Amino acid sequence: MPTLQELCALVQGELSGEPSTEISGVAALENAGPTELAAIENQKYVPLLADSRAGAFLVPRELGQELDRPCIFTEFPQAALNLVIESFGLHVPRPAPGVHPTAVVEPGASIGEKVHLGAYAVVHAGAVVGAGCVLSAHVVVEGDVVIGDDCVLEPGAVVHNGARLGSRVHLGACSVVSRQGFGFAPSPQGPIKLHHVGLTVLEDGVHIGAGTTIDRARFDETRIGALSALDNQVHIGHNATVGQRTFIAAQSGMAGNSHIGDDCKLGGQVGLANHARIGNRCGIGAQSGAMGTWEEGTTLLGSPAFEKTEFFRMLSALRKLSKKKKQ
Repeated sequence: MPTLQELCALVQGELSGEPSTEISGVAALENAGPTELAAIENQKYVPLLADSRAGAFLVPRELGQELDRPCIFTEFPQAALNLVIESFGLHVPRPAPGVHPTAVVEPGASIGEKVHLGAYAVVHAGAVVGAGCVLSAHVVVEGDVVIGDDCVLEPGAVVHNGARLGSRVHLGACSVVSRQGFGFAPSPQGPIKLHHVGLTVLEDGVHIGAGTTIDRARFDETRIGALSALDNQVHIGHNATVGQRTFIAAQSGMAGNSHIGDDCKLGGQVGLANHARIGNRCGIGAQSGAMGTWEEGTTLLGSPAFEKTEFFRMLSALRKLSKKKKQ
């Protein structure tokens, strides 16, 4: 078993405690045993430390000053815990490079070095797949798609024409990128499906969850900014844009031409109306429905969504009205 000293060197932290203490694994703070390592990075978890049986903690220095328990001080405890998990071999390993006999790479497709192509994966003519990528079983990459280096496409992911993926993009199982957007128009024969001929751009480090769908732009582009993450079953409509380092929880949806800025956080089942514009550093509570334009730094709640303070005032007034009605 590795010692605290060895794990401290691994995460480039600072040790407080007996260096030779052996660690057998990792666990959640409330369930960790005497030989396991747990991580905390938020003040709200500090009260749980007294009851924790963990043998040692990964913790920021400002939270661990008063602890009389073994600690590894690190600025980013959860990132450090990832390194420890990998050292124990508990993470899902990356498949080795190679091409499965049932995979299909059409003539004219460009495949980089050290790529993994799983069973029945298909890469169409004209597609470009960068070095070190993983295309799992039943992945489909259409003809004019460009995929950067070190991307991972989980089983069943489909990347349609018009997609441009940066490096280190991760697509969850059965996700669909750059499918024709949702648009219809009247014609002499009745409603017709409109062609969408723009691009779908996923910048470097974007993470897309399982079953998530991102529509191709009508013209111009649909774009997801660098280091943003979309949870499972999220939908991004045509020509919608998401800024950098923005996180969108499960079952949320953005209508066509809507925009959300950098460093935002959306709870589960949030909806953005057509042409809604959300500034940088905004937060939107779960099941909220946002319309119109909102300035940066705003927190929205409710459906339709209001600024947080106004929402709670309205809720308070509604409760008072309900009490009066009972009286």
